[in-house]
Amino acid sequence: MQRLAGGFQAAKIFLTANDLGLFLEIGAAEKSPGELAAALSVDRRALRLLLNALTALNMLEKGDHGYRNHPVVYEHLGNPATYRGAIFRHIHHCWDSWSRLPGVVQTGKPDFAAEANALGENDEWTRDFIEGMNDVTRDLAPQVVPQLDLERAEVLIDVGGGPGTYAAAFQQFWPELSEIRIFDLPDALALGRKRLEDLESASKVRFYPGNFEIDPIPGGADAIWLSQVLHSQNESGCQELIRKLYAALDRGGKLMVHEFLLDDDKASPVMASIFAVHMLVMTEGGRTYSGAEIGAWMKAAGFVDIAVLNVSDDTAVVSGRKP
Repeated sequence: MQRLAGGFQAAKIFLTANDLGLFLEIGAAEKSPGELAAALSVDRRALRLLLNALTALNMLEKGDHGYRNHPVVYEHLGNPATYRGAIFRHIHHCWDSWSRLPGVVQTGKPDFAAEANALGENDEWTRDFIEGMNDVTRDLAPQVVPQLDLERAEVLIDVGGGPGTYAAAFQQFWPELSEIRIFDLPDALALGRKRLEDLESASKVRFYPGNFEIDPIPGGADAIWLSQVLHSQNESGCQELIRKLYAALDRGGKLMVHEFLLDDDKASPVMASIFAVHMLVMTEGGRTYSGAEIGAWMKAAGFVDIAVLNVSDDTAVVSGRKP
């Protein structure tokens, strides 16, 4: 229990180092505390303590003349070409909201009074959220997309897929698709356009700005991909969105919902259960759901042939067909 209670300390040490740009500053070199303190404009004594703690956590290695990144840390956080630090900046942005969990449990409502951290209301928060989602999907999309069944699909809509990572993977692994449409908020689409506009691997991708909560979903598709969106919605919001997606699909079209799925007992697995609490503190009514819940909403909307496919260690896809 002591280790569990003190887990925030190691997390804060790591997240602070990432925010400072420490791992990028070290890069592939070995650097002394003095060099790093000068480059990062921080206190040398304080930084030395942080460096030693990161070494104890196996994130850094201590040499004769300074500190160097562990090879895994260098690959993900020290090398600009393969950098994945935005997702950890996003997690750190959520720190204050998590610190107010006791009050959220008492009231049942998130407390955003201390910071403007809603998507679209804070530029830094929004940028790190969008780029962080891209960090995650860059590794996950090549694993997930080949497992899907899109043999009969020609036009696919990625709802909420602004960064374009899944869209590019769909074109790569399912070349039979004639068009891939991304429907998302303008800020998210801006990142996608910037990333994909010059890539031959994304020549079939088109961008459709909109808000699925208030705007209709573009029609004329025979496949819809909805990845990590439902958990941000309350139950009625999930049902309404699934009905919208049903209306947007052509007959015979397929809906694929990708999520952290809870087991039927709602208390496992660990990742989905903890993420439900994350949604408690970060949204107005979101949580994680079970495959049975999502499947029931799809059935109520009119979908048939509903199935659940585990596609990664932590995620699964619930799919259904519009008759």
